[in-house]
Amino acid sequence: MSKDGWLVFDDFKHRAFNNNRDFRWSRKLASLMSALHNNLKYAVADVDFCRTEAREEAKIALCSEIPDLKVRWLFFANDRPVCEANVRERNSDSLRRELSLIADYSPLYDIPQGAVVLPIWRSENWQRATGN
Repeated sequence: MSKDGWLVFDDFKHRAFNNNRDFRWSRKLASLMSALHNNLKYAVADVDFCRTEAREEAKIALCSEIPDLKVRWLFFANDRPVCEANVRERNSDSLRRELSLIADYSPLYDIPQGAVVLPIWRSENWQRATGN
């Protein structure tokens, strides 16, 4: 749990049962459903939510448990060059995988109407290099 009382389910579908990317196959689903039923504050994140179908599937699964659930989508702005620069600057062990995911999901990146769109963090190096 984060310091402000939110449960964060990051990479929700990562290492899902049978490597199935369907929402209901997540190893984190039981914990999420518990949070839902206990009226806890939570956030669910997964790169696959770039796809409209993945978001719809998640919403259906959640609303089948809590029919009047209000789903709120928050997205980062669609800015592939800045995302790639941030990943490269971080230079983590998963660099290749993360760059591959950006390449795979960029064409599918569909921000739903009514979503809150957040700016992407830009490092000082990015700002100096581009003047932005």
